[in-house]
Amino acid sequence: MRRSRLPALLLVLLACASSTVQAQDTRDLGLPPASGFQNPVLPPPSGSQNPVLPPQSGQRYMPGIDGPFGEGARRPARPPQTPGVDNGVSGTVNPETIGLGGEAIDRLDQIGPALRRCWQPPALDAQSGSASASVRFSLRRDGSLFGQPRVTWEMRRAPAGLRERFSDSLMRAVRDCTPMRLSPGLGGSIAGRPITIRFFGRVPTNERSV
Repeated sequence: MRRSRLPALLLVLLACASSTVQAQDTRDLGLPPASGFQNPVLPPPSGSQNPVLPPQSGQRYMPGIDGPFGEGARRPARPPQTPGVDNGVSGTVNPETIGLGGEAIDRLDQIGPALRRCWQPPALDAQSGSASASVRFSLRRDGSLFGQPRVTWEMRRAPAGLRERFSDSLMRAVRDCTPMRLSPGLGGSIAGRPITIRFFGRVPTNERSV
């Protein structure tokens, strides 16, 4: 009886070993790729000058960058501002400017004449010379002053004392004439925007300020 059981036991052990080898072979050769595997683009080797670009489906719009969305595009260069010159002047005022009364201001070019009504320039004669300066300020929708006005440009060749008196007169004019009566359309369009007005102590001529 013992001899007959021994061959049967050997057959069982051999069958188990065979199934284990087959299962091991199946696990080694038949596993699918890891979950989420998308064939990622590997980075180029260190020091490479030809980077691997992503597929077209993943491209993003980048203006000004070479590629299908910005090839050959160049951003326009901004011209440099000239030192000593105040760019973006919204209007000019001189002693002969006719000041506006109490009517509502409907256009941007009427803000200068509205300030002329409150401007008291210092006296200028042949000995004192000439003066001009620019003042920048912002208004709210209702015409009140938003922030503090400041002088952004002055004529350099004017005497120092005259430049100071002239600039002070501009600051007083802005404060005395605000709030302004702005139309609803103009008030909504210029609210919070900087406004620059150039004041001339005399009627402008062809002479250039230095």
